[in-house]
Amino acid sequence: MSKQINYYELDKLDVKAFTNLLDASVKRIQSVLTENANSSLDQLAHTVFEDGTLSEFLLLLARLPVFSTPFEELLKNNLDVLNVLKKLKFFVNIKIRETLYLLAKLSIVAVEPDAINSVDVGKYFSVDPKRPEVENLIDTKFKNAIKQNLLFPNDPEQKKRQEYINEFQRLEKIEPHAVYPTSIYRQSDGCTVATVDSQKIEAVMSTTLTTSIRISPHVLGYDNPLLAEIYRPLGRAVVVIDDKLNDPEYTNGLVEVETNRRAILRMEETSTGTFTKITIAEQLNRYFAYHGVETKVLLASGNEAAKDIENVQQILIDLKKLGAMRNEPLLIVGGGVVADIAGFACALFHRNTPYVMLSTSIVAGIDAGPSPRVCSDGQGYKNAFGAFHPPVVTLTDRTLWRTMHVGMIRHGIAEIVKMAVVENRELFELLEKVGPKYLVPTKFGTDLSTVEDLEGLDLDSFDKDCERLVGMAMESYVRAEYGNLWETHQCRPHAYGHTWSPGYELPAGMLHGHAVATCMGFGAYLSWKHCDWISEADFVRICKLINDLELALWHDVMSDKQIFHASTKKMIQKRGGNLAAPIPRGEIGECGYLNDITDDELSRYVDEYKELVTEKLGFARNGYGIEPHLHEVGLEETSTQATALVREEIAFGEQQRKSKYDHAEEKKDESGTGPQLSYNDWIKAVQTDRNSEWKYNVVSSESVDTPKPPAFPHNTLFHDTTEEYAMSQTSVSSFNIQTAAKITDEEKLFAPCMVGTLESQFLKMFTKTMKASNILDVGTFTGMSAIAFAEGSLAAGQRATVHTLEFDETTAKAAQKIFDHCEPSVGKAINLHHTDAVAWMRSCTEDPNGATFDIIFIDADKDNYTAYYELAMGGNGRRPLLAEGGVILADNSLSALVYDEDDSRRVALHQFNQTVKNDKRVEQVVLTVREGISMISRV
Repeated sequence: MSKQINYYELDKLDVKAFTNLLDASVKRIQSVLTENANSSLDQLAHTVFEDGTLSEFLLLLARLPVFSTPFEELLKNNLDVLNVLKKLKFFVNIKIRETLYLLAKLSIVAVEPDAINSVDVGKYFSVDPKRPEVENLIDTKFKNAIKQNLLFPNDPEQKKRQEYINEFQRLEKIEPHAVYPTSIYRQSDGCTVATVDSQKIEAVMSTTLTTSIRISPHVLGYDNPLLAEIYRPLGRAVVVIDDKLNDPEYTNGLVEVETNRRAILRMEETSTGTFTKITIAEQLNRYFAYHGVETKVLLASGNEAAKDIENVQQILIDLKKLGAMRNEPLLIVGGGVVADIAGFACALFHRNTPYVMLSTSIVAGIDAGPSPRVCSDGQGYKNAFGAFHPPVVTLTDRTLWRTMHVGMIRHGIAEIVKMAVVENRELFELLEKVGPKYLVPTKFGTDLSTVEDLEGLDLDSFDKDCERLVGMAMESYVRAEYGNLWETHQCRPHAYGHTWSPGYELPAGMLHGHAVATCMGFGAYLSWKHCDWISEADFVRICKLINDLELALWHDVMSDKQIFHASTKKMIQKRGGNLAAPIPRGEIGECGYLNDITDDELSRYVDEYKELVTEKLGFARNGYGIEPHLHEVGLEETSTQATALVREEIAFGEQQRKSKYDHAEEKKDESGTGPQLSYNDWIKAVQTDRNSEWKYNVVSSESVDTPKPPAFPHNTLFHDTTEEYAMSQTSVSSFNIQTAAKITDEEKLFAPCMVGTLESQFLKMFTKTMKASNILDVGTFTGMSAIAFAEGSLAAGQRATVHTLEFDETTAKAAQKIFDHCEPSVGKAINLHHTDAVAWMRSCTEDPNGATFDIIFIDADKDNYTAYYELAMGGNGRRPLLAEGGVILADNSLSALVYDEDDSRRVALHQFNQTVKNDKRVEQVVLTVREGISMISRV
């Protein structure tokens, strides 16, 4: 025997009875509104709630399973009516003025489904500032108005009031969501069974969410009610907005003053209105000011580099300070990054807080915006942490895309391509038709200013095609996503292109769309070659579309097999033990799932794929994308830190694997084939003989000065294999360092003068560890050391300032060219001075308020090393340039050995080394890194 607990007792939906009552109620609302056209809203409220038909309708709606499949199916032909009824279900708990507005809207959209602008929002949500007390009733929640006896003055026996009170008490037991909802967008259900003695209990629990998606032009136009009808009843909007939307460099554009509509398709040339250039943030401010909604604005970075758990936490702290409530949806405005981190914060705040997503990019508009997956990056891996928390409303407005960088348009299209390849053949063919020539340059049909050849383009037809593209992409996405809200299985077509790219996107510093595009191309190749699921012709067709849209089919990071295979491992962990890589199957528009493939097979296929798309198939740009990197569209790069984190994780995994292996080897008995010696036995048996000529390596007294360094018969300190091996085990150089090497070579300057991979990484990590913010680089050459210092300081979260000194004009010009090609954050941190270093440093020492430096790097002409050192240390009446706790790094200090014996620089370096050794103000160590680095600090 067992017992069962059922939590709710809602009325069953009687389709015929409800439809008849709905029709009768719509007619009654229309009559009441006509009869009370000149009445106050207070009077209208009395009339509505006294009406027998309307009160029956509202109370039935409160008891019905509005958040159910049968209810959705009943009203699938009029989604605006469905949207209104989902809100009216909660009439007991919302302000009376909002109920009146919703009833007025229902009376119109039930007859004219697309007439959403026909209700005057202002009429129902404006209060006369001179006589605010006149409408105090409608600012009360209905249940409070009943309890306070504010309604039914013509009912002295209070029968109507008691009828409502009885219903409230009933609802508290059978459907408490209708009376005391946490928010009106989420409901729960469950069924629990237990044995009689309650020693065994089994339960099924569910949560039902409601969400609305609207693709609408000019969402911020004054006449568009989509945001106003959400936030006017609340009186305020808490807004998290991408900080770039407040930056004129990113989102400035013409907006019509009278309507607040953003100008598209030469609207400014045909309209009689006045236009002004404003940002999207200012356009949003004007919209809410027009509708009388107070805003509390939080700025969040839209950079991928800022998509971390710390920024999620900062949003949580700000929401707490503002007293955000679970019944007021947060408004998130921005692209994919802000959608992810702010949505993640909403999932965590008060355990779940609803939010509305106003998407200002393609990625957000048809993917990250409506997505239930909210997240942040972590440990160099894309979307490592997250939750499932979809927006309650998603608004996609193509007119806002006009302000975007064309590179952001290009990368966003990848999210449409993925749905086309594995979900919607019609969408694929439409992309082939309109995409390659016009989609990117016109920014999805919003900007014709940069397109010279418009001959033969039917603008009306093209505009409709753009609308169809967005609509079909959105429908394909929700068809794949919304039936698997919590990722309870991994048959997820919309993850096409997202199997390996999450592991290499951040280390490569790539834009998300380009990373996804490379993975889509490779996935199509696997479908053809490994699975035999599609034809070669379809593989080429898919790749051609990606290439024609100027997206990347290939990036060199894919050749890094360590990172690539680590991506496979991470994805199998994320997908619950399965790879389940979605790839096209059968034909374009259909999806299958690849689950079994070895690392060796993947390595071979990656190499074959590279050869095909970069050489054999003749694709434009050899298969590379246009502006595939974050820094190329003005965003902060991620490659340096992400690569280091990924390498660290890979190394940790290898260490764990090796530790297990070594432990197993030690346990083998004598019949095993592995090494039998313990570590100490191995030292005695193997290392003692190898180190028979070892000399004691602890110095107990100072060395005696000599006029010259000892003879050294070699030109380098190390065997070639030593440095090659060290470099192979060191983090790959960043984009900036690689840029410096490339331009140095192109300018035909003496490349050995560059500090190179080993030393640049050492300088960067040393700076990062010190958290140095102010650095002096004496001897720029082409700037590799200056770049390393800037990267290290920025990675430590410091406001990096690097002053670098170069005397030679040709070299200085090359260095400036390199700095101009670096990521903006790095390039802006470096100040190049074309000057004599001794004179510049001396001038600095004479300024009593001048800067001091956390690190001074000496790498200029060797004859002047001692002069640079003395100016850094100060003395003889001069102010020191080295900050308290600062460090001097002198490069090439061991070139005192490797330079030719008759070279004056050899002796100068030896004398410098001895000067430092004998200076009682400092302690120092000479490191055998490349040609030697002396590290010097005050005692």
